[in-house]
Amino acid sequence: MPMLHRTNRKQELHRVNLLIRALSDEMAAQRAQTAASESSGSVSAAMEEALYQLRLRKLLISAFIDSGRVAHRAARH
Repeated sequence: MPMLHRTNRKQELHRVNLLIRALSDEMAAQRAQTAASESSGSVSAAMEEALYQLRLRKLLISAFIDSGRVAHRAARH
């Protein structure tokens, strides 16, 4: 059962990484556009907040994966 959770966390980490990349690329594309409207400011702010939340989620998932590795190694010795 612990292996299942570790696999799920790795899959979730992969999905979060993909979302971070996609959101970062989209933000860069928006910044590259020369014609900025007022609404793009609120969209950019929302995207920055989403990116921040994804990065926090990535840190938490990584911490869980790493703690599982430490516990697994300790149990084997």
